Amino acid sequence: MLVADLMRMFAQAATAALLLSGTARIWMIVVLQLIAGMGSALFTPASVGLVASLAGKERVQEANSLLSMSRSITSILALSTAGVLVATVGPGWAILIDAATFLVSAAFLTRLPRAVATQPPATSAGLLTSIKDGLAEVTRRSWLLMSIIHVALTNLIVVAPFLVLGPYVADKHLGGAPAWSAIGIAYAVGGLAGGAVAARWKPSRPVGATLVVFLLMTPLPALLAAPAGLWLLMPAAFLAGLEVVVYNVLQTTAIQRHVPDHLIGRTSSVVTLGALVAAPLGMAVAGPAAQTFGSGTVLAASAVMAILITVVTLLVPSVWHIRDSPQEDTQPQPAEPSQVDASGRSAAPES
Repeated sequence: MLVADLMRMFAQAATAALLLSGTARIWMIVVLQLIAGMGSALFTPASVGLVASLAGKERVQEANSLLSMSRSITSILALSTAGVLVATVGPGWAILIDAATFLVSAAFLTRLPRAVATQPPATSAGLLTSIKDGLAEVTRRSWLLMSIIHVALTNLIVVAPFLVLGPYVADKHLGGAPAWSAIGIAYAVGGLAGGAVAARWKPSRPVGATLVVFLLMTPLPALLAAPAGLWLLMPAAFLAGLEVVVYNVLQTTAIQRHVPDHLIGRTSSVVTLGALVAAPLGMAVAGPAAQTFGSGTVLAASAVMAILITVVTLLVPSVWHIRDSPQEDTQPQPAEPSQVDASGRSAAPES
């Protein structure tokens, strides 16, 4: 995690230097953001394992909820702060400040309890073996495989079109940046509320509950398809933000409680890969699809498909088998052939 923070600090500092010097080129920024993305890919799975080490399996849900609430609060502040910085000191200085935040993060990481910070890593036979172990841990748990597939498909069909076409709809029909900012703030406030809900709500069937909660996301693309007025879009954005946080907290907690400690990071890496791999494809397709069929049609179709995908996933028995117990499913078990076969499709915020 320290290495990841330093990677992201370097990438953002170099980006800021290019912008401030007036020498930035698109390809340079692309390369630097690839490095920043690699840093995030290293940081997120490791942090999932770290939280389990710090909080223990009994308290991971509360810890995940607090983390999600902190992200929501900073998102609310960022929506206003970023605009002010860009308007006053310019994008170069704004990104330089962003680079400094990763240094602050690294400083906090160095303050971890000594018992955790000095814990020796698990013995590994190498990178390929570690990857194989993570994949094996996911594929033998059909409930986890189904969760990955569900998130991948919804990132492809729902989240990516929303991120691409939402600003376009706001610009063409809702008054531009102020409207999109209002939707973003409502989304972030919903995330804050979702953190409070996730800290207290402990469903007996957490994996099934995540899928039911996901349906709260569907009103937002459906209303953008119309497009509806802000008085309807803001509550829908609030529900979507609440859904993302509750979904992520429950899913992450299930992994931390039902996967052996030494495999949490590797399993989370597979989950993160599944979650992110479909997003670029969805973003690439959303624009041409909207140009061909219209943005309203694409957004409406994404809402309908989200419901269908979720209902089908809810019909898979394994997603209801996991109970809210930190003692279950931590020992190796043979995968259930019928359930694994039933999930034989492509393999999926934190939205």
